[in-house]
Amino acid sequence: MNSFLQTARRNSISVLTVLGFLGVWQLLVTIFNVPAWLLPSPVTIWFAFVKEAPMLVRHVVATGAGATGGLLIGSIAGLVLAIVMVRSRLTERILMPLLVIDQSLPKMALAPIFVIWFGAGMASRVFIAIVISFFPMIVNAVRGMKSVDTRLNQLMETLSASPWTVLRKVRLPNAVPYVFAGLKVAVPLAVIGAVVAEFMQADSGLGYVVLIAVGNVNTPLVFVAVLLMAALSLTLFALVSIIEMFVLRRRFAYLALANEQ
Repeated sequence: MNSFLQTARRNSISVLTVLGFLGVWQLLVTIFNVPAWLLPSPVTIWFAFVKEAPMLVRHVVATGAGATGGLLIGSIAGLVLAIVMVRSRLTERILMPLLVIDQSLPKMALAPIFVIWFGAGMASRVFIAIVISFFPMIVNAVRGMKSVDTRLNQLMETLSASPWTVLRKVRLPNAVPYVFAGLKVAVPLAVIGAVVAEFMQADSGLGYVVLIAVGNVNTPLVFVAVLLMAALSLTLFALVSIIEMFVLRRRFAYLALANEQ
């Protein structure tokens, strides 16, 4: 009960902070009579959202599908590559510098190339989301699989466990919290990747909505699209957090049972 009250109190403080910020924003825009094309008020943004809601659904789905597809494929590929790198020191030494270089390149500069290769549809969104989101998974998964207690490694060696058994029974379970940490970092990156693809050339998606709104000097719609991007990232983040809670609960129950035996 106490934990529930603490959670409710924390959430209420966050909600009140957001409402206070919106109230001050609305008040300042009204007092100084700021034009909507320069800085729309929260009320104006809300009316723009309500007016364009039927149209926005399709674009949210397009961006969400691209980001989610890229996140899933990139995370799975990153986890598999992390397993290979943990199993082979040589592979890690060869691939890690290349991965760092890839991550340091601005994706906005690479996006036109991906659009040329894959076209302006869903494939470009997914591929850029993969490229931009799989690096956090690799780094976190490798760290998780390597940070196993030395005594546990020695125990597995004493039992003459095979490398596959060590990976399945020790390394992967130990890496679970790290994997979800990587997923949480990758979520907003996947959304960014999908939007970057839409900035290049697309006929749908929230990035496309921003381009059209800017061209029409429709600033409230720009704010609506940006807020929907944030909402999409928060929704995916929340889903990952819920799955993490369930998996970690099962993991702790398994470890407790193993300790009892």
